[in-house]
Amino acid sequence: MESDTIQRERLRLKKVDKKAKLDEWHPKKIALANEWIENEQTQMKRPIIRGAIFICELGENIGTEQNGERPVLIISNDRINRTSGSVKVAPLTTKLKTKIITDRKGKTKIVPRLATHYFLKKEVYPFLAQTSAVKLEELTTVNKVRLKQHIGNIDNNDLNKIMNRVKWVFDL
Repeated sequence: MESDTIQRERLRLKKVDKKAKLDEWHPKKIALANEWIENEQTQMKRPIIRGAIFICELGENIGTEQNGERPVLIISNDRINRTSGSVKVAPLTTKLKTKIITDRKGKTKIVPRLATHYFLKKEVYPFLAQTSAVKLEELTTVNKVRLKQHIGNIDNNDLNKIMNRVKWVFDL
């Protein structure tokens, strides 16, 4: 068991680290805001479709919210994507939380441990650096200016399964 002194020091270092990351993020956020102001019409017209994966600058966030530059899956419908300056996204992570299940025939397979995760396999989507989980419990809205390069699209079968998990997230 850690002593109180060690725990306090770890907490202090965590706060110092977070402050440094927030200080680093602030000028980037101002630059993104200025880019939006200067290029609003261009950003609004960007061709973004549901099922596309972009690299996105999520910034420095709080607690367990996803941070930094990472792939995100566009979740909002194409009407919103065409007419709005913001889109709904689900961040991807390479930290897979798994469990092993056995089907009726006795065959085992590895699946997401969380009902809100959906795996996109690198073998199917070679544009991903590695197999990734779409984190549907982390759905968020981002301005289009945060979306950097488009890296690929997922197929309709996977998109339909993901959208069913979105419905589950909202108990629809």
